[in-house]
Amino acid sequence: FSPKYAIPLSNITVFGGALANTILNVEKKHPIANRPLIDWDLILVMEPLTIAGALVGTLIHKVLPEIILLVMLVVLLSFTAYTTLRKAVQ
Repeated sequence: FSPKYAIPLSNITVFGGALANTILNVEKKHPIANRPLIDWDLILVMEPLTIAGALVGTLIHKVLPEIILLVMLVVLLSFTAYTTLRKAVQ
């Protein structure tokens, strides 16, 4: 797949997984504390920034050519892999 098709495909895959996890865990309780397993307050704090990032990403996806998207994805993935590997070694 080209990045123009792969990015939306990966987004819908992540959305489907998140939706399934939410449906499966919405009724569950925390094993130790007397509260729900899902921290709804944390979701209320994080979700506006997540939505803003998705909107900016969608705009960038529509405006930039495919080669720039590919370079940006490689840079982001390389940085993420480097950071993860560095933390794993420590």
